[in-house]
Amino acid sequence: MKVTINFNTVTWAVVLVLLGAPIARGEEPSDGGFPLGREILVTEADGTPRVAGSAHKVDEEALERFEHNNIEQILGQVPGISTRGEDGHGLRPNIGIRGANSDRSAKITLMEDGVLFAPAPYAAPATYFFPMSTRMVAIEVFKGPAATRHGPQTVGGALNLVTRDIPEGPAHATDLAVGSHGTVKAHAWAGRGGDRFGILGEGVHLQSVGFKALDGGGDTGFERSELMLKTRWQPVAAHRAELKLGLSREDSRETYLGLTLGDWEATPYRRYAASSLGHMQWTRTQAELAWDARLARRLNLRTVAYHHFFDRTWTKFSGFSGDVDMLSLMKGDSSAGTAADYLAVLRGEADTTGADDTLVIATKGRQYHSYGLQSGVRWEVPGAQVTSTLDAGIRLHVDRGLKQNREDAHRMISGQLEADGSDPLVKADSQILAQAVAAHVHEDLRIRKLHLLPGVRVEVVQGSAWTVGEEAEPAISRTTVLPGMGLLAELGDWTHAFAGSHRGFSPVAPGQAEEVNPELSWNHEVGMRWTVGERLVEGVAFFNDYSNITGQCTQSGGCSAGDVGEQFNGGQAWIYGAEAVAEDSFSLAGEGEVQVALSYAWTQTRFLTSFSSAFSQFGDVVAGDGLPYVPAHQGGGTVAHVGPRGEISLGLTARSGMLDTAGPSSTTAMDIPALLLLDAAGKLHLGHDMSLYATATNLTGTAGITSWRPMGIRPTPPLQVMLGLTWKPEADAP
Repeated sequence: MKVTINFNTVTWAVVLVLLGAPIARGEEPSDGGFPLGREILVTEADGTPRVAGSAHKVDEEALERFEHNNIEQILGQVPGISTRGEDGHGLRPNIGIRGANSDRSAKITLMEDGVLFAPAPYAAPATYFFPMSTRMVAIEVFKGPAATRHGPQTVGGALNLVTRDIPEGPAHATDLAVGSHGTVKAHAWAGRGGDRFGILGEGVHLQSVGFKALDGGGDTGFERSELMLKTRWQPVAAHRAELKLGLSREDSRETYLGLTLGDWEATPYRRYAASSLGHMQWTRTQAELAWDARLARRLNLRTVAYHHFFDRTWTKFSGFSGDVDMLSLMKGDSSAGTAADYLAVLRGEADTTGADDTLVIATKGRQYHSYGLQSGVRWEVPGAQVTSTLDAGIRLHVDRGLKQNREDAHRMISGQLEADGSDPLVKADSQILAQAVAAHVHEDLRIRKLHLLPGVRVEVVQGSAWTVGEEAEPAISRTTVLPGMGLLAELGDWTHAFAGSHRGFSPVAPGQAEEVNPELSWNHEVGMRWTVGERLVEGVAFFNDYSNITGQCTQSGGCSAGDVGEQFNGGQAWIYGAEAVAEDSFSLAGEGEVQVALSYAWTQTRFLTSFSSAFSQFGDVVAGDGLPYVPAHQGGGTVAHVGPRGEISLGLTARSGMLDTAGPSSTTAMDIPALLLLDAAGKLHLGHDMSLYATATNLTGTAGITSWRPMGIRPTPPLQVMLGLTWKPEADAP
């Protein structure tokens, strides 16, 4: 369907209608409050998710228990989420939900305070930026029909990261920690809120010298910093404006080059000499202006205008000048022949001898502007037997991207990389543009003990890509309608049964051939939830029926340079399974209590068609093959003793083996072996406002394999011990 989108006209119309109208009213309702806010998850008074589907919330208490700085470690306790480790620090996480491809988290919707945060969510969703989990106060996970409201990616689910709100009154806190591998963390925030004005400033810095040893010596660590400023103005009770500004920076010495199996077995944390020039630098700015309005006693509006800018430059080993498939080289027999010769050059054990074993060091610059306007309204109509809660929203979004590529030839000489003196290969700059209008309507119609939750989402996406200086190809527009329906039955005071179906969607990136189709699926689930106080038991079965599953080539996913950016149809596929969660707490005879949380997911994947694909994670597929990087079994658990003087906790995550490339899922020789990790944490209260804490991740020092991509084995990080001190005066607590 061809659609022409006039974004200037539409944007100003929405601004005038949705911002201008509420300002003119200025009424002050008696019940106050703004139910539409940065947290999306709607809950009952007892904390039970009031959604017809699976939704989870990792709250501030859980985030502070182990003080994880890596989002992949945090999500290890949420069923249905699979990750593919890469750098070991979570700098560029690869997250998938219910079998959706985890490469660069491109197949899930990522939000901060309800606003998309990926550098280019429509044009280039592969995420090379992820906010630091250290400064988050909650993480919300949506699966099933609940994800329909939070596109564009709805095939798997959505994540919403919740930042700290401006406190009521004065409040501040400081967290300082040091640990293994030269790790240093400094985190502080301070704010003050009143009836009309409020302000909050927050900053966090994290650095490490890295846990890998570079051949010939050198730094393999990183430094990351984030600053956030929030201000709030509430001229009358019915209206509130909030400005959020952010600045994030990273300087890391990371690489795409991993290890062969033999080298991993001998020295799992080695880095080859060929990766010595790996260097990532990026800067991101964030500006968001939100307006909350109470239009009537039960009619609320929230509108957010946002602009994000992301500028990165990554210099890294890209391959050899000769025709060498790096992933095949790393996975193959490296004991003899040309493979052994190439690997000797990578390790710095042999010098470059000719053109074929000359190393290519690529510098890739990317600039992304992501901006838009989104507005949502909630209308509640109460009744004795029938109540209605209607949510509706619209988002206008634009992605603009500039890609710059340069390749420099280097020779390995006596274990060191040296430029060979030839002219660099500078490829023509290219630009991408995506414009989107997304709208959704979601109703919660409650008839006594039964909730009917119909909803629909419409995505209109127009994309184009072109070489700078050349005439742009005509833009391709696609309109997709995504209906959904949920049911929630209250079987008693503590028991809920729910079921739902919705259409999953992942858009086509700009610049693809017209025959490339969006990823589409019908996703179904059914489950039960039992909640009494802090006791929770939930079980869910799901079935995702893909009419077209897609793969998009990235270098981080192991694709060759010539295929990077291309998207491929993958035909029909099934992803199905079951998930379970159990939580409880037990009071002890003395003081304190024991808190227990368990989660488990069983997931099966299956292609229904046979085909050959240039997408390296698909390859030659035979009907019945399983999808890569989706473990059949995955689970986790935590147990904590919490008392007046402090607490002590243990956490465990485990998964079965995974495929690296689509293939028979019944094989016992998986490319990625099973993994079990154990964490521990303790906290000692030194007074009313100060605590000393210690954490240990990977307590057993397991050097497992998390991935073969992009170019060889990536290991789990080793034992990491942190010792920290927090200061949060109780008198200032909000």
